[in-house]
Amino acid sequence: MRYPVVAGLLQKEGKVLLAKRPAHKKRGGLWEFPGGKVEEGEAPREALRRELLEELGILVEVGEEVAVVDYDYPEVAIRLTCFSCQIKEGEPRALEGQELGWFEPEEIDNISLAPADVSLWRNLRKTLLQR
Repeated sequence: MRYPVVAGLLQKEGKVLLAKRPAHKKRGGLWEFPGGKVEEGEAPREALRRELLEELGILVEVGEEVAVVDYDYPEVAIRLTCFSCQIKEGEPRALEGQELGWFEPEEIDNISLAPADVSLWRNLRKTLLQR
């Protein structure tokens, strides 16, 4: 079984928001697109709205699905779905001990991303770098 996970593509002035996983968590110290697990009975877009409010303190409008990646970690198989998001209210704040950063698309190639996010970035970068 693949567990559903969602991520948000948040952009501002051409930069992309990434979150660095806290050191005490699995894959600690690696960067990822903000988001999280989809709870049972929850729609993916609802899950992303909830996760971004909990983790970053922002209200977002969840837009189109921009990429889907299946990834097998040693302990779990996931399906990571990324949606384009627009911030409607608030400024992203690190509410769960993570570090946040806004990065130029060209910079992301040199950042240590979580493995599933590496695959996700490969899909997203073509689109973002063509704009």
